[in-house]
Amino acid sequence: MGSIGRSIAWRALASAFPALLSMSASAQRTAGKDHFDSLYVRDYSHILTARLYASTKYNKMRLGGFRHVKALIYRPNNKINFGVGASYRSLTLNIGVGIPGVNKDQDKRGETRYLDAQANIYTKRWATNLFLQRFSGYYISSYTKEELGWKQSTVYPTRPDLTQFNIGASTVHVFNNKRFSYRAAFNQDAWQRRSQGSILAGGYITYFHLRADSSTVPTQLAAQFDDGLHLRRGGFLDLGPNAGYAYTLVIREHLFLTGSVVVGGGLSLQRATTAGQVGREELKTVAGLGWHGQSPPGGGYNFARHYIGLSFNQENIGYLIDDRSNFYWSVGNIRLNFVKRFEVQPKLQGRRGGTGPPR
Repeated sequence: MGSIGRSIAWRALASAFPALLSMSASAQRTAGKDHFDSLYVRDYSHILTARLYASTKYNKMRLGGFRHVKALIYRPNNKINFGVGASYRSLTLNIGVGIPGVNKDQDKRGETRYLDAQANIYTKRWATNLFLQRFSGYYISSYTKEELGWKQSTVYPTRPDLTQFNIGASTVHVFNNKRFSYRAAFNQDAWQRRSQGSILAGGYITYFHLRADSSTVPTQLAAQFDDGLHLRRGGFLDLGPNAGYAYTLVIREHLFLTGSVVVGGGLSLQRATTAGQVGREELKTVAGLGWHGQSPPGGGYNFARHYIGLSFNQENIGYLIDDRSNFYWSVGNIRLNFVKRFEVQPKLQGRRGGTGPPR
């Protein structure tokens, strides 16, 4: 985007972020005023929940994939991180680092330099995702070097010149918040004891910026992809409402599976430069419709003091604008958690009416 476009985008984000986050903040302020139905959910937010975890954060860009043309998929060289974390009341902190020797595959997928900050705020009534990413250096997972006519030392075709930046937030209200807990699957400071689900509704706002030295569509594939997908740089601002449903199936009180689908649609503002097939670049500003989707599943096994489980969180942002209707991008993370719950000052908690894990 130009300076004017970036200014508009940042002002929109600055005004919308507080609106989205205030809904979660209001839920945190009132969290102590009521309780879950204990037959369905046991709340452990008043005690310390500690975790060990392994995780990977990622993003993806997908161009095309319709009308019998194989999609062009760009991925960064993701890292596996190991870390520790803890939750108490409304505060959660996780610290993860890469382990030397685990992430040594630059000879296959090239090197990615990145900043990746993702946060999840799960209260009794609200589930909010925040993300900020900057990735530089991608590989193409859907085509071989031979198909593209490239000669490189890596196994996959790589684009070290390709850089993308995104920032965004999405939030949904949990309507059945007495008997259903989103936190139980994704924050581990609650225990969903019986099967239950809830309608979800909220909103989202995202900003995505892309730049490269040449078109995102390699020369060998140029004729197969729409002109709007030949991106060289661009900025994309999206916002709108979303709604969906989440359900947790509980088997014999301890084993659980959680599924959730949230979809939305709204305004998309785009200012992008495309590289034409004859080498001519075109800068265009357009407004239209975009879509947003989330499908975070999770599952695991709950004890009174321990928990083990896997969670997956992904957000997809795409466009309904004619020459870019075959383009979408994703952010997300996968995490394996090993959790232990500790009582903090059990006598004090007892006087306040708190309920720690049963003996």
